[in-house]
Amino acid sequence: MPYLSQVINNRIEDAADNYVGRLKDILIKPSSGQYDPVKLILVKSKSGDFCVDFKYVDNFTKKDLSVNVLGDKLVKMEIPKNDYTWIVRDILDKQIVDIEGARVVRVNDLRLNKIKGDTNVVAIDISFKGLLRRLGFSWVDVFNILKVNLIDWSKAQTVEGGVKIQTLAKELDTLHPADLANIIEDLTLKQREELVSSMDEKSAAEVVEELDPELQKILFNNLGPKKASNILKKMSIDEIVDLMQVLPKNEVDEYLSYLEKHQKKSVEVLIEYDDDTAGGLMTTDYVKTLPDWDLNRVVDVIKEKSSGMRSLLYVYVVDKDNKFLGAVSLRRLLLTEDKTKKVSEVFKPLSAISVLGVDDDMDDIMELMTKYNLFTAAVLDESGGMLGIVTIDDVMRELKPNA
Repeated sequence: MPYLSQVINNRIEDAADNYVGRLKDILIKPSSGQYDPVKLILVKSKSGDFCVDFKYVDNFTKKDLSVNVLGDKLVKMEIPKNDYTWIVRDILDKQIVDIEGARVVRVNDLRLNKIKGDTNVVAIDISFKGLLRRLGFSWVDVFNILKVNLIDWSKAQTVEGGVKIQTLAKELDTLHPADLANIIEDLTLKQREELVSSMDEKSAAEVVEELDPELQKILFNNLGPKKASNILKKMSIDEIVDLMQVLPKNEVDEYLSYLEKHQKKSVEVLIEYDDDTAGGLMTTDYVKTLPDWDLNRVVDVIKEKSSGMRSLLYVYVVDKDNKFLGAVSLRRLLLTEDKTKKVSEVFKPLSAISVLGVDDDMDDIMELMTKYNLFTAAVLDESGGMLGIVTIDDVMRELKPNA
């Protein structure tokens, strides 16, 4: 079976080899996760364009396009305005999302093939070889050096024409937020807005957190106050701080007004620290406990708060004045069968834990976390009060912000 570029504009003949017209386009009805069969062909003729049901098509190769009836018996249909995707007009040269590869690519050609008697769209050619074929320059690759790069049609979604953004959002739901962010960065502003708006606030927040703060700023400015505020409330505190640092003062005040009181207070504190210090990198999204709590109570707090956190490895122990005393790992919590025990009986005290000062710079942070193989480190003020935690994820983002 041919590529699309090998049949478009080819001569169409009837059962008696008489000229009917030329193939202008092919119409399908896209269905998520399927190889879509050709439903109609759009014919260009001297008397005007019309559609023909694909059931009348007899031969469909790059050398022979014909229908199985005489021209005067051919049922000529009006061109539909809705419900169909035109693969030349709506797909060719447009952006598509390769769900399996988590990327946005451009369509250079499409592969057609027979499946159970139907002619279906089965693959998208994104290769340079496909572009040469489209332009009629296949002869350039005389030694057949260039390779075809096909994407499975059933694992792709268009973002222009035909397939709606809501459908795309459902298809992308299984991707990691970082992969989704990479896709969103390659979309137009309108497509970004539509895709993010179609997600629930928690999923949208996870994806937005992976975007560059400048892009976050543009996106939030165009989402509208209600949607922006709902997403912002679901973001981690340190990510909100990063966003605030690229906004003008008047916009900072507006966004802070969207937050819950405790979120606003945390952001206002963290935004005062330099970006490359422990204070600037830390987050206040962590679980803390008093030493006289029993482990059942700690587990209940974890269940309540952990869903809104990026990661949770330790529960931090403080006294009533918020002075840091130590930490207990989730592993220790799980392995302690007697959950009536007090935190003071199982936690690791400060003397055995490495901590950061609020003004420690990146060299200090990396040295500490590398030396002791830490995934998280508590950040304390001068009097030993707990301010937040720095995670290895925060450090890596600072070292490689565009990853």
